[in-house]
Parts: sequence; C-alpha cells; structure tokens
Amino acid sequence: MLTILHGENIVASRNFLSSLINQAQNKKLPTIRLTSGDFQIDNLVSALEPDLFGQKKLIILDDFQKFSPQSQKEIAKVIKKNPSQSQIIIWANKKMPAKTLNLFPQKQDRLFKPDNLVFTFLDSLSPDNKEKCLKLLNQALDREETGLVFYLLVGRVEDLIIAKTGHQDQLKKAPWQKSRLSAQAQKFSLSQLKKFLKGLIALDYQQKNGQLFCSLEFGLELLILKL
Repeated sequence: MLTILHGENIVASRNFLSSLINQAQNKKLPTIRLTSGDFQIDNLVSALEPDLFGQKKLIILDDFQKFSPQSQKEIAKVIKKNPSQSQIIIWANKKMPAKTLNLFPQKQDRLFKPDNLVFTFLDSLSPDNKEKCLKLLNQALDREETGLVFYLLVGRVEDLIIAKTGHQDQLKKAPWQKSRLSAQAQKFSLSQLKKFLKGLIALDYQQKNGQLFCSLEFGLELLILKL
C-alpha cells in the first residue's frame, strides 16, 4: 500500500508520519527510511523484496521534493513493477504537483493544507499594514501551530527577496503567484526584507537555544512592528 503525505502543513503531516512509525514499531515491523542524499534505486528494490519470513515493512521515502525528477520517475517504475505487501510512505514538505502524483496511479493521497487564514496573514505583510498584519498573525496563531506559521513566514520572506531582486524565474510558483509576490515585494525595500529575514533567523536560533527573552509569538510581533 502506497500513501503520499504532502502539503505545507508539515507539522500535521510529520505528526501523522510519526504515528505511522509508532504503529509499525508496536507491530515490530522493520522501518526503512530512504532519502535523496545517498539514494540508489537498488536500495528501494531491495527494500521491496520480501524477507525469508514474508514479514511486512514500513518503507519511507523522506523529503521526496529533494529527489531529482529522474529519480522520482525511477521510483514510480520500481513500485509499479514490484507489488509489495509492505507499507510505503512518500513524504514531501509541500504540495506535490499533479504530474508527480500521476506517476503513482495506485496511491492514497493525503494533502495537509494550512488554514487559509495563514496565507491571508502572509499576503497582508507590508511595512504600511502593520496593524492589520498583527491582527491576522494572532488569528493565524489561534488556528495553526506557531512553528508552522513561522516556517511559512520565513519561506514567504525568502520568496519576496527573490522577487525583489528580479529573479522571479527561480521561484517555483504558478505565474499568478509570481505576479502577486512581485507586487508584494514592491511594498518593501530590499534592505527591509533582508533585515526582517535576519531577525527571523536570529529569533529561531534564540528560541532553539533557550536564549529567547519572550515567547516566539511575541518575538514575531516585535519583528513586524520594526518593519
């Protein structure tokens, strides 16, 4: 059985993946995790082969978005040619495009989407819109995990820097998304965006090392106020 877990709500999808791993461990099933860094297609072929006792396995293809398009096609071919009773999980930290999903006709597709309010907050971000932005931030934090909002905010600022520097071709987005990012980037100076990103990186470091003097939520509010 093949299950694809994908979408920007990585907190929810990771929690779900952890639950599947815990279930496999409780059943004493071997867990095999394959990543793009050291991936060889033979490793997947070997993982799909039944052992001497016919024991099922949990096979995880982690961070699937990092696999090359060619590797993704090879993986799909191997899974099609090697039906297995094992549980196969493909995990990606963003929504997978239809052309990738279509490589796997026999699958359970689970898309983890953040609440739309998070994207409304991200779209509102600009130096001249602080009051509304802060209000939307707090509403978003009521709906979703702080870590997810923070992760998506960092990604948005990085995209805005790319758009601001005129490298829209590097954005892996639909044309309408690139257009909206370019329009939003015009509301900032490049120095404002870089300073904001540095502030987010510092906030993340301090939070992870126990050096943050306030909550992460309040730290985000302060950074927005300083825009």
